[in-house]
Order: sequence, then C-alpha cells, then structure tokens
Amino acid sequence: MMFRGRPLRRESRILDYRRLNDILVRNPKRGKILITRRAPFEVSAPNVYQIWITKVSHPNAVHPSRLHVIEQIVWDRLQNEKSDVVLDAVEYLMIENGVEPTLRFVSKIRDMAVMKNSNFYVTVSDGLDNRLLNVLRRIVE
Repeated sequence: MMFRGRPLRRESRILDYRRLNDILVRNPKRGKILITRRAPFEVSAPNVYQIWITKVSHPNAVHPSRLHVIEQIVWDRLQNEKSDVVLDAVEYLMIENGVEPTLRFVSKIRDMAVMKNSNFYVTVSDGLDNRLLNVLRRIVE
C-alpha cells in the first residue's frame, strides 16, 4: 500500500495496552526500558528496566510531573545499553501534565530512541479520542 510515494509500515508502534506483555517478551536478548503506571510486582519479564510513574515514594518511582527526570533516566540507560523503549503511561501523563507537554515528552523520548537505533512503542487504551490518537501516530511513527 502506498501513501504519497512512501510504503506504509506494517507494524504499528502504537499498540493496545493489553499487548504490553507481547512487546516485553519480543526479542528477549534485547533490553527494555518500560515507563509505566504498573507497580513493579506486576511486570515479570526478563531484561526490563522499569520506571514506575506514581506519586508514591519508591526507589524506581518517578513523580508524573517530573518528565525531565524520566527523559534523563531513559537517555542514561540508552547510553549504557541498546534497549527498546516502551511508554505505557501516556494517558496518565496527559492527565497529570496536560496534552501538549506530554506530546512534547513523547516526541523527545522517540527522538532519543531513534538516535540510538532503538525501537519505541506506546501503548494506549480506548480512552484516547481519534484526534489525539492521530497526533500521537504522527509523532511516533
């Protein structure tokens, strides 16, 4: 299928949140950086470095309003090892920070992943309207 002279990608980088485990077990030799609302005990995949987005104090937790801290953690991890980046908390970040700051954040994380030849995935729920989903697709894919 062609669109304006370019072939469309077969594999989407924006996936239903219920497919998170599929992404985490894909290519088990490659590390994953998971930015998520899920508690650490809910994720049990090998080679996953989890950044827990919460207002609760925890060693691997980051407050949702501290997007710059998340960016720095992701950048540091990408410098040390080749990893895929998975954002599983986009709706929550939109609620806590607003839509535009969150979309800028997603764009930065995507650019970091591209610079380091890493895959970048975003999981979403049915809660996003089509307009936001299309904007997110433009940023990620």
